[in-house]
Amino acid sequence: MNKIRLSLLLVLLLALAGCSGDEWLGFAFPDKENLLVHREVGRFETQQECDEASMSILESLNALDNGYYECGKNCDSDSYYNRDCEEMIRGNLYK
Repeated sequence: MNKIRLSLLLVLLLALAGCSGDEWLGFAFPDKENLLVHREVGRFETQQECDEASMSILESLNALDNGYYECGKNCDSDSYYNRDCEEMIRGNLYK
């Protein structure tokens, strides 16, 4: 009986592990006037992680004043031009 319970618990844990939460995809634009030039920042578990990494990229490019970033939630594609995200956060746009 204990082996059956242990097996069911293991199956349940594996199923829950496969159900990941939201995923945020970040892009940084060193020049907000030229959106063709961008860098993929990466994928993150939270919006805050995406925001921080994107700002770090802009800072490393010395583009905090002229650039901005976007973080998309649960995007269907890695391509900047065809992301189809549930939600899009645009940060640092008015600084």
